[in-house]
Amino acid sequence: MHWLELFFLCHFMLTISIALRVIYARRSSSAALAWLAVLFAFPYFGLLLYLLIGEPKLGRARAKRQAELHAFHDAFADRFLPPQAVPLCETRFRQIARLVQVEAGYVATGGNDTRLLADTDAILQAFTADIDAAQHCCLLEFYIIADGGRVDAVLEALIRAAGRGVRCQLLADALGSQGFWRSAWPDKLRTAGVELTEALPFSLWHAPWVRGDLRNHRKILVVDYRIAYTGSYNLVDPRLFKQDAGVGEWVDAVMRCEGAVAQELAAVFYGDWAVENEHNLSATLERLNRYADEMPDRATLPRATGGALLQVIPSHPGGDTALVYDVLVNALNIAQESIIISTPYFVPDETLLNTLIIAARRGVAVTLIVPRRVDSRLVRYASRAYYRPLLDAGVCLKTFDAGLLHTKAVVIDNRFALFGTVNMDMRSFYLNLEVSLAVYTPDTVAAIRTLLDGYLEQSEAVELKKWEQRRRLQRFIERCARLVSPLL
Repeated sequence: MHWLELFFLCHFMLTISIALRVIYARRSSSAALAWLAVLFAFPYFGLLLYLLIGEPKLGRARAKRQAELHAFHDAFADRFLPPQAVPLCETRFRQIARLVQVEAGYVATGGNDTRLLADTDAILQAFTADIDAAQHCCLLEFYIIADGGRVDAVLEALIRAAGRGVRCQLLADALGSQGFWRSAWPDKLRTAGVELTEALPFSLWHAPWVRGDLRNHRKILVVDYRIAYTGSYNLVDPRLFKQDAGVGEWVDAVMRCEGAVAQELAAVFYGDWAVENEHNLSATLERLNRYADEMPDRATLPRATGGALLQVIPSHPGGDTALVYDVLVNALNIAQESIIISTPYFVPDETLLNTLIIAARRGVAVTLIVPRRVDSRLVRYASRAYYRPLLDAGVCLKTFDAGLLHTKAVVIDNRFALFGTVNMDMRSFYLNLEVSLAVYTPDTVAAIRTLLDGYLEQSEAVELKKWEQRRRLQRFIERCARLVSPLL
């Protein structure tokens, strides 16, 4: 009994300590209350769960490498990144650009030629063509790489590029791309001269110090620092990928950008590549040192005019705030005419939900497009718990039925857009490594709006009266899922 009493006392003291940590931590009230409920409702399971995923920790070694890289970036940022474009005319959007520049260091750059690609064949053919034309470097960063099918052509192009002396670097998430890492492709690529690195490797041994569910969710391809792609598309063949999930083919889009924004996306890639291990850090710093010596000062370069005005918004775990979340809420608040959102996972916090509701009530036409079926049952139930307040406010809610709509985009007043990898949930905002493009040019915004209009044509409106006819058990499950939604 003595040892049993000691065990219960230690457990009690540890639970109280963690509860105080939750209370004093700078996190949302809903997330804090959800964690307190889990801790005390499920004493042992809740304690273990918090120790594993309760805090966004990536390990001290990684933090040290991150600090070294940031110090180098601060010293040479004026040489690496392109000069700022001509200021925006509209004050409301100029303030958003200023916020991103102050918080992340990336400026809005003009002179970018853009092309929106929403067909898998077109995306993979463009990837392959640009890699085959590469002369200096190919930088690839993806959450999921699933070899097989049409994807193999891209990997073969990478081998050809490395064979003719192009520096090829591939960074893929350890968990999202675990099938790829277990395949024969890594050895085949390394033999050809391609540099490979696992992003955020995880093991049970490191679980107490490194949170395993924090993932690198970015999708980036940069060729010769001149051409870059980003968007929602993972390097997979939708005809083969997750076909047993019962959601159909994944529907994605990417933006092909040719211009100064490619340098900014390359900077994001190098930051992620360098912090993974000491070898990558030292090699990257050495390469960037040579690059900084050869580059003229950014202030002496001419400002690009014409083309699309774009700005990179990276986000990462560990901070008290989330830049992309702040930009999104700000953009929704300044909307005057219309808001249209496409997202596969919609699990907002109270602030984001209320912002959408208030926008609809003040006369803004708010449209939300979500897939009818998603690959996470818990997220599906949690998402549906928010339909009723949105419908009550007059939000046009539509469900896409031609596959799992995976495109993440927001269009405000047909004048501003966010396009990238970020889902409408707290995991994307606060936990994963993500990247978005802020788009300030009406022509490029119009292309994104046309894409979303196409999704709307394949979607069915959710009607309030019909929605209220759901079974009571289903409503109960949805509300229970909503209670834990701050932790999803």
